[in-house]
Amino acid sequence: MISFAQPWYLLLMPIAAGPFILHLLNRRKLRRTEFSSLFFLRKLRERRFRWLRLRDVLLLILRTLFLAFLVLVLSGPTWKGRFPLGSLKADVVVILDDSYSTEARFDALKKTGFRVLDELSRGSRVALLTPSAQIWDTLWESPETVRERIAKLEVSKTGRDLTTAWTTALDLVEGSRASVRRVVIISDGQKHALDFLKAERIRLDIEAYCFLDQARMPDNAAVLDAELYPRVPLPAEEQTVRVRVRTKGKRDERTISLYVDERLLDERRVSLPLGVKELEFRLPQGAEEVRVALDPDSVTTDDERFVLGSGGRDLRIALVGDAGSDFLELGLEVGSGVQVQRVSPGGAASLSPLSYDLLIWDGADGLPPQAAAAALQGLPVLLLLSGDVEDVASVFKSLGTSAQGFEILAPSSLFSDLKETDRRQIRITRYSRVQPAGGRTILSLSGGDPLLIADTLQGIYYLATRFTPQHTDLVYRALFPAMLRRMVFFAAGERSKMERYIGDTLRVRVSTGNALLVETPKLHYEISPRQKQGGYLVEFAATSEPGFYRIGSETFLVNPDPAEASLVKVSAAELRKRGFRVHPLGASTPRKLWLYALIIAALCLAAEFIFIFL
Repeated sequence: MISFAQPWYLLLMPIAAGPFILHLLNRRKLRRTEFSSLFFLRKLRERRFRWLRLRDVLLLILRTLFLAFLVLVLSGPTWKGRFPLGSLKADVVVILDDSYSTEARFDALKKTGFRVLDELSRGSRVALLTPSAQIWDTLWESPETVRERIAKLEVSKTGRDLTTAWTTALDLVEGSRASVRRVVIISDGQKHALDFLKAERIRLDIEAYCFLDQARMPDNAAVLDAELYPRVPLPAEEQTVRVRVRTKGKRDERTISLYVDERLLDERRVSLPLGVKELEFRLPQGAEEVRVALDPDSVTTDDERFVLGSGGRDLRIALVGDAGSDFLELGLEVGSGVQVQRVSPGGAASLSPLSYDLLIWDGADGLPPQAAAAALQGLPVLLLLSGDVEDVASVFKSLGTSAQGFEILAPSSLFSDLKETDRRQIRITRYSRVQPAGGRTILSLSGGDPLLIADTLQGIYYLATRFTPQHTDLVYRALFPAMLRRMVFFAAGERSKMERYIGDTLRVRVSTGNALLVETPKLHYEISPRQKQGGYLVEFAATSEPGFYRIGSETFLVNPDPAEASLVKVSAAELRKRGFRVHPLGASTPRKLWLYALIIAALCLAAEFIFIFL
């Protein structure tokens, strides 16, 4: 129940026996003296000597206690458990981790929260924060009110870390005028949620406690990710979903189910060893909504994963070009699955995902402002560069134009099904040489220069050449349409591939202020857009369930954050180095006893002086 901050000071405890030893050494033997009449002396001795002997004993005890409690003060005693000498008055911010990894131990986290509140006296103020924002009290409440809120709290499906909650908690306690200001974190101790605390340093006037689950993570199987390949298939091309499952604990047999457009397509009973296992399922043509599910276990939220397919409709492309874009348009229109419509450069700025899936700008010399405006509204953009181009900030630097000989494509996963003999016959004779400066290289030439580079934050892709006879001989080959469509479908599909996590805000730009229907996995809403930056914006933040969300005609994919399935816990020793007081779940807030020991030592000293002068 009692621990010591500096236990080595207890080695000084034998000093407390000093007064007793001195008392034994200084004992004097009384000499016997005969008097003629001892009547009055005998009466005096009975009264006076009895008190002197009692005083000596009391002084011996007080001096011993004074030294003993002085040593205790130096050792820093702390009481762990319910404190028997009264409650504490303080302003306390409680951060209760409700992320989905805490599901197996959430009751223990809540009970620890109750213990923290029970130790507060009347007049104390409490604010409660959860990383999912289920409860986000930035106003002080009584401990009784917060207790009721914790009792009703349920684990969420989010995977947020505690950074925002921690920052808010510091703002609250820094604005408090209470003599005791405290931040209490109650969590399962997952590194994903708490690792940021290792960079924090606690102020001396603020107490920071961490109550962490010290039990090992429960046995659990999690679907880490599910990915379509190819992301956007060509017409009649087979598509598969690749699933990665991680297990912790003993080897287990689990059932994995594949649902396509709300229909059970496949079900397998597989043996899952400790670690990561990869599985692959075939998908039918036109699959749009894909869900992979495991048998529920100790943490149910990570037992399913949603994937947004390409669907069965044609790809809608807006093309800005000139007379040299005829080969490009013909290559796009070969076969089925693509609809191409020419638009003017000025009209490109008003395009949105509601009308098109991709904007192609053929013959750009950089980033046209109209293309940037379309990308800002969420429409993917593919720019085919012509000759010398300008630098694009945070994407690439221009190195001029290459027209010496020819280059061929370097091996790439984008064309993994392309034979090497075909790849070597594709000659790029004129292209813009660019140096990545923040952009991501998707496709390279054999000499190392990027051919396709991406600004993934804005959804803008730059192709370093045009498809004309002056730039490449690819336009004369039968595989030109297939390669062109592969790159185009890739650029269009990357935007839809981007998944959001539970708690993220979905945004859609529209051209009018008319109300839009928002469909969630459980409810339907109608939201009116608000005017912003010359257009209208729809924002939807109630993404509390995994699945598919639709705003107007645009579909979004929302999944639990896979990082929350991590099995690694934060180092308690690292947190203590930063000034945190780390304790296990179920422990009470430790109370410092050194002040009580100092008071008792002072009382012993005061009593000694009183007895001396009596």
